[in-house]
Amino acid sequence: MFVPNKRRGVTLLIVLSVLSLISLSALTLFYSANLEMMIAGNARRSGMARRAAESGLNHFVALNRRYDALREEASGRESIQVIPPTPLGAKTSYEVKVLFCCLLSERKYIVESTGFYKKDDRVISVHTTKSLFMSPAP
Repeated sequence: MFVPNKRRGVTLLIVLSVLSLISLSALTLFYSANLEMMIAGNARRSGMARRAAESGLNHFVALNRRYDALREEASGRESIQVIPPTPLGAKTSYEVKVLFCCLLSERKYIVESTGFYKKDDRVISVHTTKSLFMSPAP
């Protein structure tokens, strides 16, 4: 006659419990790694938009536009677009605006450069950089 061994059942239960814990740990590790990859991708896209905005600001500085010419071009408006959307690559671009404000003293203006990261014609990330410029008196 066969008598079941009670120790065998307990061992099977322990093995199944340990296997469940290992599986749960592996699943958690997978989700954690996936989340880290998504965060890194967002940081990369945000950084590329920031560098695009900085490129727009550098482009404006290289143009060496004078305050009087900018004011004349604005013809009374508070802002003008001085550099239209300019692609840097397949996914990044920038545009630059000059903002005149009544709160600023004479011959000061703000240059606002906005960098974009696009994917399939959808904007995924945007970064805006602003700098205060002061033009010397004529």
